[in-house]
Amino acid sequence: MHVIIVGAGRIGFHLAKLLIEEDADVVVVDMNGDVCHEVSSELECTTIRGDATKPRILEEAGIKEADALVALTGSDETNLIICLMAKQMGAKYVSARLGALHYEEHVLKNLGLDLVIYPEAAAAGYIAELITKPDVLDLAFISRGNAEIIEIEVKKGAKIIGKKIQEIEHPAGTSIIALVDEGKIVIPDPKVEICEGDKVLILANTEKIKEIKRLIK
Repeated sequence: MHVIIVGAGRIGFHLAKLLIEEDADVVVVDMNGDVCHEVSSELECTTIRGDATKPRILEEAGIKEADALVALTGSDETNLIICLMAKQMGAKYVSARLGALHYEEHVLKNLGLDLVIYPEAAAAGYIAELITKPDVLDLAFISRGNAEIIEIEVKKGAKIIGKKIQEIEHPAGTSIIALVDEGKIVIPDPKVEICEGDKVLILANTEKIKEIKRLIK
């Protein structure tokens, strides 16, 4: 499996490490030469110093043969551009790290994104779920690209309105990990009641997304 990781920050480094342990062929791209040197000295992978929004850098990284590309820079716009280019140049699977939550899901899908990563939610809610409910999802889902974090607004008439988070019977392979309050991600108390108009972040096995959407909406 050939995987290109753009952005060698904390998440990028650890993702590369996990994939290498799974015998993936990993190429890390970063604009910082010192960062590239640090990665290459600690991990058995190819590193490329350069701007991944330039086609020649993606070509050098082997984009035409890439099974997956993950864009993890600190800029939403840069990550979206890289993923759009990567898909057009032949990458089979593309994933972008996004900091903002206002993007419409159907727009992201139309751009060709296969997975969206919201690190703020993952940092607390995802890890908490793995620790307290290991039967919900295991860590391997993320490295295999079989899980994602989605935002869903609770519509009028939804079955979960008035229920406490701890009372909601959600499908196996899914879990409510956070609420979005005025643009900010909040890790809620299990006793918090869900109200109409609430926006919830759901961690879900990709195969369960349609099922959890029917429950929440």
